[in-house]
Order: sequence, then structure tokens, then C-alpha cells
Amino acid sequence: MKIIKIRKSHERFRSTREWLNSMHSFSFAEHRDPKWDNFGKIRVINEDIISPNAGFNTHSHANMEIITVVTKGAITHRDSLNNLGKIHKDEVQVMSAGTGITHSEKNEENKPCKLFQIWIYPKKSNLKPVYKQKSFKNFIGENLIIDYLDGENKFLINQDISLWRCKYKPIKEKKLPLKIDKYNWIQIIEGNLLLKSKDSNSYICLESGDGLGFEVDYYDDVSINTEKDLDFLLFSMPSL
Repeated sequence: MKIIKIRKSHERFRSTREWLNSMHSFSFAEHRDPKWDNFGKIRVINEDIISPNAGFNTHSHANMEIITVVTKGAITHRDSLNNLGKIHKDEVQVMSAGTGITHSEKNEENKPCKLFQIWIYPKKSNLKPVYKQKSFKNFIGENLIIDYLDGENKFLINQDISLWRCKYKPIKEKKLPLKIDKYNWIQIIEGNLLLKSKDSNSYICLESGDGLGFEVDYYDDVSINTEKDLDFLLFSMPSL
């Protein structure tokens, strides 16, 4: 295992409004740092906490793959493709903006909503916009959400990147998913994670909100351990 980037939770950029508390793993809005503009194809990972009856007014995107993972509460989506729906806890929204899409995201509930919004650079520009939504509730283990090698059975976006949501009870010496590629990013949603390298005594500890970019040659080069419940996102791509 080769460590490429470590982004501790408290080092993330932060944007706050009366209704929003947002932590940015990478450069976003007025926050800019060339060292943190991206990790490979990943452009944005924002952890957003949105107050009740508030949210993002109508705005536009183009040529970006946008993934929303709701971890608490629900968010209501409206867009220029006439999609109207509510994304609940443990549901995922995938939106390929392509030539352009306009949408709003509002928390219309009476409790806060927490979500991760992710932007991925597209492989091809100016494609037709696409919207998809799916539930991944009631699972333990690794759940493959986006699989660029098998789009028939999973979400497929306009980029060579896969995404897992991993939820574990206490585990010891668990291997990473078999289908991971060379370059990976782990984003901790909740819990503590110990990653150990197979071929050395090196290890790294991650906590809620932390992110880690790393390189591996084989899926079993790294083992993961946790003494408590653990929830994280795992991105994997063949190249940076």
C-alpha cells in the first residue's frame, strides 16, 4: 500500500450558512488549494448538513457526474428533466449532467438532513443528461453502487470509476473488495478504521470525516479492522 493523500476531517474546508454546515474534502466554491483540487477523477466530496425546510435553490450543472448519498433524513429533488423525488437515508442519486441540467435540492422534512455530494469528472463531454435513484437499505458488508465494468447490474456513470458503500460490525483482518483497482479513495462516514499493509508493519488510523487516497497492486494488499460499527465510501479507479 502506498499512501498518496490523507485528508483529516478537521483539515477540510468549511462553508457555513444559517441553514448549511458543509465540509469540503477538495477545493470548492471560494475555497481553493491546488494540492486539493481533486484525487484522480474525483473532483468534489462535500459532507453537507442541511437544516429543516431549507436547501439549495435552483441551479445548473453541465459535464459533471454527480452522486448524492443520503446518510440521515431525506432531500427532495426537482429538475429540468421533470424528475421529482425524495432521496431518503441510505438511498443514492446519480445524475449525469452532460449538456446541462437544472435542479434544486431541498430538505422539506422537520429534521436535519445529512448527505455526501460527490462530483466526478466525466470521460466524455456533452452527452444527454441522465437521472437515476436507488435504495441500498438494510445491508451489512460492502455494497457495490457503481461498477464501471458491469453497468447492466449497477449504476453506470460516464467515467471509469467504481463506488462501494461499506458498513461493518466489528471486524478484524478484512480484505478490500476483490474488484478494486490500483487507485482508491476511502471517505469515512462514521466510525474508526485501521488499515494495515500486508507487506510491512505500516498502518494508518482513520476517523469520522477523514479521507485517504492510496495505491495498491492487489485487493488483499490491505486489511481493515474496526472495534465498533463502521460506515465508509470506497472509490476505485484504474488510473489517476
